[in-house]
Amino acid sequence: MRLFRRKNKVSKSFMYSTFIGNSPVVLYNYNSEDYISKGYTSNGEIYSIIKKITDKCAASTPYVYIDSKGVKSKSRKDSDISVAKHRLYVHKELKYAPEDNDLVKLLKNPNTLQTWREFITLARIFYFVQGETFIYREAGDDDCALSLHVVPAHLMTQVVSSEGLVAWKLNLFNGLTREIPAGDVFHLKMPNPVFDASGTQLRGMSPLLAGLKYLQLDDSAIQSWIKSVENEGAKGLISPNHADPNLWLTPSQVETTQTTVETKIHGADNKNKIVVSGMPLQYTHIGLSPDALNIVKGLEHAGVKLCDLWNVPAVLFDPNPTYQNAREGRLRLVMDVVLPYLSLEEDKINKWLVEPFSKRDNKTYIIDYDLSSYEELRISDTQVESFLKTHSINEVRVMQGSDESEEPYANEIFIQQGLVPLSDYNV
Repeated sequence: MRLFRRKNKVSKSFMYSTFIGNSPVVLYNYNSEDYISKGYTSNGEIYSIIKKITDKCAASTPYVYIDSKGVKSKSRKDSDISVAKHRLYVHKELKYAPEDNDLVKLLKNPNTLQTWREFITLARIFYFVQGETFIYREAGDDDCALSLHVVPAHLMTQVVSSEGLVAWKLNLFNGLTREIPAGDVFHLKMPNPVFDASGTQLRGMSPLLAGLKYLQLDDSAIQSWIKSVENEGAKGLISPNHADPNLWLTPSQVETTQTTVETKIHGADNKNKIVVSGMPLQYTHIGLSPDALNIVKGLEHAGVKLCDLWNVPAVLFDPNPTYQNAREGRLRLVMDVVLPYLSLEEDKINKWLVEPFSKRDNKTYIIDYDLSSYEELRISDTQVESFLKTHSINEVRVMQGSDESEEPYANEIFIQQGLVPLSDYNV
């Protein structure tokens, strides 16, 4: 390939790879498949945490706009107030791209097999589990994407030369590979501080790398719990409710009572039945062993620590949280995890996917995620009252994610009457 053959170049060592005949050598020493096979698909805690994040991210809807005034670059989305102001900027200054625009169509069906939500959710799963996600495009001569495809991180290997990263090699299985130019690959990754000669710093660092011990603790605790349940033995003890030993059961009566319990009390067939006893009996519950209690504590500790790897509040997995704790947990998930990620993804997509369409049509297209479905980001009543002093009713309605009112007065700014400056009073 002409891409990898450069004339009049002197072969020399390079930090990320070695060269033979001035051609880059592909390094195959990176593999994060275990994070999927032993983490996401084999551990319920990991699956629940990642699903909590991706389901919340999926509530945002991307739209294509024409930004003729550069509004997008002037606004931020990192708090409830900034999201509200951004929503107003978008409403007043941006125009929707036509429905027949090929970029708009691409956001509905990025390929023939997936909708956008299916496509982007899969990409986000790889990002949060493996620490990076890859998307490659099939493009025309104008570099505009015709289709988009998600690729697992463990099937991609960097190809570097003296000029830096030049391509990615995709493993197609059965000994087949495909080399994709770096410009046709969308690579979103978590920061990786591990620098070495193999180019590890070019790849994302999975949170599970730092939390492997907690993942192993969780797996071990679950296995121990299963074994404990399987070998736990009797749950309780039935005995006569008499202090007089002369009234206690004889050995033959014990066997008869045991048989009666098995046939008339145990099992699903006896559910909700009323059982009659010929003498006062009492039931004594046999509690968990100290080992079983330690296993329960180990599961709780590992679960909390695994949540911390993604900054997800553990209270979201509490079966009986207080209303306030659940509310604060949902808010933290959106503010600390979802919003930062969506902003990162949005900026990267606009640069990699949208720019070729803008150059082709000589228009400034931008993709912007609509966050109006997040109740956690709705401005409070106090904030609404404050905005109504400087904005019209319709502007505030837009900030709240509602439709505008057709009432003409809703476009007016109302002022409070009876206010006078302090200088008018003689103190």
